Amino acid sequence: MIRSELWLAAATCVVCTLSGFPDPAGAAGLPGDSLPALRTPAETAAFERHTSHTEMMAYLLQVQRHASDMRLGSYGTSWEGRDLPFAIFSRPAVGTPAEAHATGKPVIVLGANVHGFNHVLREALLIMMRELGAPGTELNALLDEVIVLVVPSKNPDGLEAGIRFNARGADLNRDYMTLDEPSMAAYVGEIMNRWEPHLVVDGHDGGDVQYGGAYPRHLLYQGPGLAGADPALAGLADDRLFPHLDRSLEAAGFEGFYWSRGDAERWYAGGSAPRMGRNYGGLANKISILFEVAAWPGFEGGVEVGLVTLRSVLTFARDEGRELVATVQGARQETVAMGAEPRGRIPVAERMEAEAERVSYRIAHPEREGELLLVEDAEIMKRPVGTSFRERPYAYVLPPEAEEVVALLRRQRILVERLDEATEAEVRSYTVAGIHWEEGGNLHRSALRIEVGREIDGVRELPRGSWVVRTGQTLGRVVTHLLEPETGDSVYHWGRVTHLLPLEAFAPSGGGGGGGEEPELPIVKLMSPVGL
Repeated sequence: MIRSELWLAAATCVVCTLSGFPDPAGAAGLPGDSLPALRTPAETAAFERHTSHTEMMAYLLQVQRHASDMRLGSYGTSWEGRDLPFAIFSRPAVGTPAEAHATGKPVIVLGANVHGFNHVLREALLIMMRELGAPGTELNALLDEVIVLVVPSKNPDGLEAGIRFNARGADLNRDYMTLDEPSMAAYVGEIMNRWEPHLVVDGHDGGDVQYGGAYPRHLLYQGPGLAGADPALAGLADDRLFPHLDRSLEAAGFEGFYWSRGDAERWYAGGSAPRMGRNYGGLANKISILFEVAAWPGFEGGVEVGLVTLRSVLTFARDEGRELVATVQGARQETVAMGAEPRGRIPVAERMEAEAERVSYRIAHPEREGELLLVEDAEIMKRPVGTSFRERPYAYVLPPEAEEVVALLRRQRILVERLDEATEAEVRSYTVAGIHWEEGGNLHRSALRIEVGREIDGVRELPRGSWVVRTGQTLGRVVTHLLEPETGDSVYHWGRVTHLLPLEAFAPSGGGGGGGEEPELPIVKLMSPVGL
């Protein structure tokens, strides 16, 4: 169940919201200025272990009881029924997204632990939360300029099991488009697309082990990296936020660079699939940042790196808040405008190419163990480039039987309307030249690839009960990526409209049809504004 009204102001009421967690022992006796004296269980254990979920909930209640600028609640529950807590830090207090955005301040979401065994930045967030709530601290003073939402544990089931996945084996960081898992549906629906933050941090750690543990870097980072997002979002991250972060890291004796790895010739950044957090955030018109704390400094060292990193993000939002808000708002306005009077093309396939600028970096020497190799004037493969395109429509029209697609769209908080009477309209449809099956991922046994044939324009009768999804909305880029059949994360790919496809027209091997007319796909496009 996803709760719409998520939190209450009084600590005793919040206890009721959070599945009946008791008032932590001794909390009532703590003086009001004792927040800096609180310690997470991991700190108390000298970082020999991480804080458990139950301990985290009790700790958050302690912080909330004594932090006048913090409001605590739950945005949903996990597969196994654990609460998904979040906190709002603001001065003056805000209780709704409208109140937050009315202040004109940048709204920041700091999150971690989407992979259950990633607990380093989760622990850093727990420490940061008491600093944000403690009057007189530098972080608390930032609340005059920014609003901060903290989501410390997106995957408590995986945390408790010590695994990457959730309780049923799904990778939550591959679920941003379909939202099959309750934890991710709650996070995207109730945090990302309800609160509409300007900047989102997705905190990871240790996953860089497959690339040598990131050594000698302490932190890897990357912003949105897909061709369908507004380039200004990644541009602000690359040109302003990351240089600011590099200076903060250097001042603390740390080093950062782009995710994910390099060799003796070039540096390779991460991929462009929107099913992952940083890319989905860009598609949804947020500056969404991946942070990967390196494995080699260890748990306590990684927490220290995380604290420097997270503080740097907040000081950037304070210092550059006006530009941050304007850049994100501009991307949202452009998305609505180019859908309302449709223009431009949608990239349905893309690849990573080299940026114009060149970089230098150090990597483990491929031949001499224990030495570093300096690579200078190298390419960095980080620029997403569209390779195949379709024209942007005014709206997509789905048949009445597409309820499963509609449910997915509504989990995203995408606006979907329904025709209450049959209507004739000029539409564009696609024919199907081929249907191919491939191995699926993230609990999907198979996935579908549509080979589009011809585009057909003509007048059709749209039946009563058809679903209309306009692209002129803030999530319009998410709409086009989900409903264009050739993208890697379309509703076709993930089997949401398989029951509406003309499978009988194709051979069992997945090849072309039997020589007759190519059948048409069930979702059509309105290419220009029309009254419905």
